[in-house]
Amino acid sequence: MLDRQTLLLMTIGLCIVNGVFSPYLNIAIPVSAALMPELFPRTPEWVLFWGSILLSSATLLFSGVPAALYERLIDPDTESTVSMWVWLGGAMLLSAPGVTRFF
Repeated sequence: MLDRQTLLLMTIGLCIVNGVFSPYLNIAIPVSAALMPELFPRTPEWVLFWGSILLSSATLLFSGVPAALYERLIDPDTESTVSMWVWLGGAMLLSAPGVTRFF
């Protein structure tokens, strides 16, 4: 049985893969160019990097909503791994277009 930390690392890794290979990256690039910190130059490499970070973070955030609702409403046990499995499942659903491009 996998523990909560291992499931969290799997979820984060899946979100990173989605951020790099997502077909929605061409939508996130103009947004990230506008939101990019002034510390970094606006070169294509940095814009692509921040676009990937934006998509990875959004995937992690939106896939965690069903898990948080499950943990809050159905199973408030903090030792249970079911909410982490729900989070990983939500990340898999959101990452399906990007993961299919990866393989």
